[in-house]
Amino acid sequence: MILDIIYITLIFIAFFIGLILKKRSSQFAYKVLLLFLLVTFLNETICFFIKIKHLGSTYVFYNAYYYFRFPVLGWIYLSQFSNKLQKSIIYIFFGISLLFFFRNSYLYGFHELHSNYLLTGGFFAISLCLMFFYNILKNSKKKNPLTTAFFWVSTGLFFYFLGILPFFGVINLLLKKEIIFVTEYLVLIKSMSIFLYSLIIFDFYIQWKGSK
Repeated sequence: MILDIIYITLIFIAFFIGLILKKRSSQFAYKVLLLFLLVTFLNETICFFIKIKHLGSTYVFYNAYYYFRFPVLGWIYLSQFSNKLQKSIIYIFFGISLLFFFRNSYLYGFHELHSNYLLTGGFFAISLCLMFFYNILKNSKKKNPLTTAFFWVSTGLFFYFLGILPFFGVINLLLKKEIIFVTEYLVLIKSMSIFLYSLIIFDFYIQWKGSK
């Protein structure tokens, strides 16, 4: 519960700091990131309340959130990429997301976790980060990579999804049979969430410092 409170608080802090500093950044991607943080904060807060009050399953909320999260991440990076192939990969994923949404909704409904889309989305998020890092390396002579917009956000996303990706593929099986292991893995996910949102806050700080 303590980890839940910490990372939900960090999401709110990241959103609040970003909201204050948004005028210092003309980048459209940071404004989309604010939307991402707001929706994430609302979803995590609602799900936390449902869990502590034992009001039922949170799968409906998380499934809906995942179909928001991965396309929005693609939307954020779309403005960061100029390469047509990289943009095409994002557009293709938008189409794949729609297919998963209709297929999984028909086959499983929203009361069972759509782990196949989680796995696909996790690979997609890691791919976005790798393409972003490749672009930075290609242009490293022009600017310090550590002060590049979205470098720290991408670093957080990369390690977050790399750390939890193995869980996505077997989550439904584990939820049914290995409750103790799931509990331990949820601690890892929450710890990685704290790491991710801490780096997002740091990224906002770096951009604010660079604009002074």
